[in-house]
Amino acid sequence: MTNQKLIVITSNQLPHKYFINQLDKHFSLSAVFIENFEYPTPTFKTEDEEKVWDEFFFFRKKTEDSLLYFSSSNSNLDRPVFFNIAKGALNNNETLQSISSFNPTKIIIFGTSLLQVKYLELFPNCIFNLHVGLSQYYRGSSCNFWPIYDLRPDLIGATIHFVSAGIDDGKIVMQDKIKLNEYDSEFELMIKPIMLGTSLMIKTINEDISNLITAKKPLTIGKLCLIRDFSPQAILKVREHVSSGKLKNKIIDTFNS
Repeated sequence: MTNQKLIVITSNQLPHKYFINQLDKHFSLSAVFIENFEYPTPTFKTEDEEKVWDEFFFFRKKTEDSLLYFSSSNSNLDRPVFFNIAKGALNNNETLQSISSFNPTKIIIFGTSLLQVKYLELFPNCIFNLHVGLSQYYRGSSCNFWPIYDLRPDLIGATIHFVSAGIDDGKIVMQDKIKLNEYDSEFELMIKPIMLGTSLMIKTINEDISNLITAKKPLTIGKLCLIRDFSPQAILKVREHVSSGKLKNKIIDTFNS
């Protein structure tokens, strides 16, 4: 679509840089608002817990660098305006005023804090979120991790939905599951929804709003996953799924079902 005024609100990690730059290769973005975020470090009970936590983020970053880094470089000379949002300032009136000054036709969200209702009142039916999960099964944080934890690789995917007052329970605009490969590491399985969801968001932006507002709420509301649920113990369970072959066997079972 032409004559769109697109605002992106996202975070400052490599997947979010990938997201921004992929969108910027397809559209002329009016502005990008970057919310600073760092994953909270838990209190470790043992040295082994600290070790497994550090190893998880090391190998996740290594895989992100391998799959996303090259595509995160931006060759578009028509760069948007960038704004940094301090932690806790996403819902401040000053941030809302800055966004309003661009008169956006679509606001694109990925990996941010929860938006307060005043966003929905100011920008009705034009805020779209990339959720790296299937929202009728998993909502909230790290929803590209929990299907692996639950040995449900068949439920790894991405959802584009209208932002609502609830958490990831808005009307679903587009949704798909990743293509599974039995040789994928757990980290590759977690990054595939980011790449898939970015592609779905590009398709969403190309659609006219009038075609999107007919989207429907999910028939079921998925399990709410919180940041505090993600722990060294959860990582250890996924590691056991991988080392024992359970995850690979579940993927093979999915192919055969």
